[in-house]
Amino acid sequence: MVGRCSRCGRRIYAFEDRYVCKKWGYVFCDVCARKLQYRCPDGYTPLELV
Repeated sequence: MVGRCSRCGRRIYAFEDRYVCKKWGYVFCDVCARKLQYRCPDGYTPLELV
């Protein structure tokens, strides 16, 4: 386990895709990143795939 999603709390493992907001330091799972339309919670900065 690498960490948990900042939005839903789901466990994120090393082999799964995870998205990071560089500006705020949030980590999101693929489902939550899709729901956020691949943007940080501020609405402007794009999420980066790690």
